[in-house]
Amino acid sequence: MDKNEAIVTVLTISMCAVTLLGIVKMWFRSRQNVATSTVAQFENRLARVEVALDDVTAELSRMTEAQQLLTRALTEKQPHALP
Repeated sequence: MDKNEAIVTVLTISMCAVTLLGIVKMWFRSRQNVATSTVAQFENRLARVEVALDDVTAELSRMTEAQQLLTRALTEKQPHALP
C-alpha cells in the first residue's frame, strides 16, 4: 500500500465515521422528541379524561337528585305503604 492509498483509506474511514455519528446523533434526538411528545400527548389525554369524569360526575349527581325527587313524590302520593 503506497502513501496515496493510505490517505484515501484514512479519509474514507473518517468520512464514514462522521456520517455514522451524525446518523446516531439524529436518531437519539428523534427518540428524545418522541418521548417529549409522548408525555405531552399523555398530559392532553389525561386532561380530557379529567373533564369527561367531571361531566359524568355532574350527570350522576343530577340523576341522583331526580331519583330522590321521584321517590319522594311517589311516597307522598301513597301514604299507606304495602306491608
